[in-house]
Amino acid sequence: MIYYSPHSLSNPVDWNVKREPIYRIFDDVKWMENFFETGEIMLSCFDKFKNYEDEMQGDKDEGNGIVGGTDEKGNVSAVIYESGLNAYVMSTTTELTDEVKSDFNGKCAIKINNPTLFGLELSKKIPFVNSGLEGHCTYAKSRVHFLDNEIENKIFQNLDFKNDPNSRELFNQITLGMELFLKLEKYKHQREYRLIWFSKPNIKESIIVNCPEAIQLCEKIYF
Repeated sequence: MIYYSPHSLSNPVDWNVKREPIYRIFDDVKWMENFFETGEIMLSCFDKFKNYEDEMQGDKDEGNGIVGGTDEKGNVSAVIYESGLNAYVMSTTTELTDEVKSDFNGKCAIKINNPTLFGLELSKKIPFVNSGLEGHCTYAKSRVHFLDNEIENKIFQNLDFKNDPNSRELFNQITLGMELFLKLEKYKHQREYRLIWFSKPNIKESIIVNCPEAIQLCEKIYF
C-alpha cells in the first residue's frame, strides 16, 4: 500500500520531469555521422520553413497567428501577427512511423534522450541566445484562436498597442507563444516536438552549430 502525506513540503525536494525521447530525422546518413563525430548540427528558422517547396516539410504560415475575442456588445475583434522572427528552430518527432519517415525522406535519426539538456547544451553554442522553449506542436483546423476565457478576453479587449507599452507584454501572456507550435491538422501524423532558441537579432538563415557536449545525450538510429 502507498501512503501519501497530507502535510505540505517543508524540506527542499529534488523534483524532476519524466523525459520522453525525441527523434531528429535526416535524409542523409552523413549528417548524422557528422553529429556523432564533432557535434555538428544544423538549426533552421521559421523564414526557411515558409519557403520549403515540399508541403509536408514546410508551411508558408509558420509563426503566424490570429487571436480574436468578443466584447460585451458582441463585436468581434482580432489581431493578426507574426512571431518567431528571432528564433532558431529544430523540428523533431516523438514517434518514428513509416509515414513521417517518408515525409522527410528519412534514412536515419538521432535519438535525443533528454531534450531539455540537449537544448541547453546547444544554447551555449548559439550566438546571442537569451532564452529557449520546447514542446509538442498543437494541431488545429485553423490558425485562428478565439479567446473563451473571460479574463483573457477582457484583457484582450483593452489592449492598446499604440499608446500602452505594456500591451505587448500582456498579449504575450495571453498567447504564451502558442503560434510557434501551431500546425494544421494535415500535419498531425508527424507528431512534431520543437526546440526553439531565441536570439537578440532576427533570423533569416539556418545556422550550423558544433556542440560535442550534446553527443552523450543521443543515440544513432538507422532505418
